[in-house]
Amino acid sequence: MDPMAKPLDPRTEIGHVHLKVSDLDRAVAFYTNALGFELVQRMGSSAAFLSAGGYHHHVGLNTWESQGGSAPPPGTTGLYHFAIRYPDRPSLGEALRRLREASVPLDGASDHGVSEALYLRDPDGNGIELYWDRPRAEWPREADGTLRMVTERLDLNALLAAATTPDPQRTSPYALMTEQNRSRLRELRAKLLQLHKVLLDDARVAYEMDRGRVPSNASLLQLVINDPWFAWLHSLSELVVRIDETIDSDSPATDADAAALIDEVEKLLTASESGEGFHRRYYDALQRQPAVVMAHADVRRVIKSMR
Repeated sequence: MDPMAKPLDPRTEIGHVHLKVSDLDRAVAFYTNALGFELVQRMGSSAAFLSAGGYHHHVGLNTWESQGGSAPPPGTTGLYHFAIRYPDRPSLGEALRRLREASVPLDGASDHGVSEALYLRDPDGNGIELYWDRPRAEWPREADGTLRMVTERLDLNALLAAATTPDPQRTSPYALMTEQNRSRLRELRAKLLQLHKVLLDDARVAYEMDRGRVPSNASLLQLVINDPWFAWLHSLSELVVRIDETIDSDSPATDADAAALIDEVEKLLTASESGEGFHRRYYDALQRQPAVVMAHADVRRVIKSMR
């Protein structure tokens, strides 16, 4: 990877999968009855779009080039499987119960440490993984901090026992953000601004020791914008701007967006002595400045209250 290339925005995600099927009615019945998706739109006998929670579509199905066709033979390239992530373990248990009621067989079931997963195939032979993620803090890691995913037996009876009856009052992840979460994000924004200030103060002191006094705040602003010395702080300021956009009263942001922002803050504020860019500079600042340590602790307290 080009070290100068801008990393992919962490909000990026796979939005939907579109599958070629041989029999549209059969495929729609499977994805609605066995998996529980809602039919959003159907285009005659040629295509259908299904979703969960009011989204426009998570799964597209069509017979444009595949009516009456067969699955690719072994030894060919193509889709191995696609994965559907459930919000928690009870939801995955409910999915397993639904599969059993529909007499859909499993190809496998595994505990991967980071997640628990069920594997199956749709009527056209497409591989599907149904899974839920454990909280990041519980993910198994090696001594150096890298992920250590495993493949171990999953107790299906225990998973079934965790199943819950779907709550019709459960808030859709696409519903607008609650005012409580907006308020908490405002508090997080304030703490991040304080952290940015103490980091900037620390960076200014180091700059002046190396290159001489900064004559004014206006001069400092120009340095922060244009000088590579301060470039590492941009990722933090950009995150604050995104929080501003999210908490705006006219923003269509959802509670899922709030959760994603919190994850990004946690990821950014992971100091690393052996890391690069912000993570290494942040580590150095934490070692030098008690004010940075205190500001970091304030941010962590807010994040903990939002979990």
